[in-house]
Amino acid sequence: PDTGRTELATAYEMRGGCTALPLRFDPSGSMFVVFRQATNRTAATGTNWREFKPVQEITGPWEVTFDPKWGGPAKPITFEKLEDWSQHAKPGIRFYSGTAVYRTTFTNHESPVTNHRRFLDLGRVAIMADVTLNGKPLGILWKPPFRVDVTDALKPGKNTLELRVVNLWINRMIGDEQLPEDSDRNPSGNLKSWPAWLAEGKPSPAGRYTFTSWRLWKKDDPLVESGLLGPVRIVVLLRETN
Repeated sequence: PDTGRTELATAYEMRGGCTALPLRFDPSGSMFVVFRQATNRTAATGTNWREFKPVQEITGPWEVTFDPKWGGPAKPITFEKLEDWSQHAKPGIRFYSGTAVYRTTFTNHESPVTNHRRFLDLGRVAIMADVTLNGKPLGILWKPPFRVDVTDALKPGKNTLELRVVNLWINRMIGDEQLPEDSDRNPSGNLKSWPAWLAEGKPSPAGRYTFTSWRLWKKDDPLVESGLLGPVRIVVLLRETN
């Protein structure tokens, strides 16, 4: 449903009035199986999935830019290696929620596997990434596998990769709970009345970045994994299903 790709099943077996198909699902994956063409064959061998081979890892260093309007550092930060924002020593990164831009350059090494399409595989992402390679937008990756075809954007030699990574807002809300209260609330966390500063369109007097009518998180609640976690690799498509 997210690609519309259709492929022929090359492996199946008919037995006992049923057709058995070996299938391999990606995480969060789904597919429709459509029986459309009649056949006299009772079995066929092959694979009903695509196979990839890693050929290069992109290790960085990464220049990462956070938005200071949402509590992030005022200047770009260098990540020598990929790391979880929620484990960072700086509170502006540890409690950050929003978009951060990762930038790096890498040298495209020629693959020993030729005549195959190349993909960028981001590994683990918490939770979405917008990919641009050499100035060419390649789309938003929102579920695993976080993989996109870069064959037409990848160049010999030096390449520039930019990733706009977005996480959940939970961490910023937990970070705000480290600050003084800015609203008149009941012990359960719900509002007694709407604060005047909010009605007047002013910032929180306590310096909080978020506001909810009900306190959903406590300051000691665990933070959620955030950011680009990798490993980031170039992989080649070894085998199509058809």
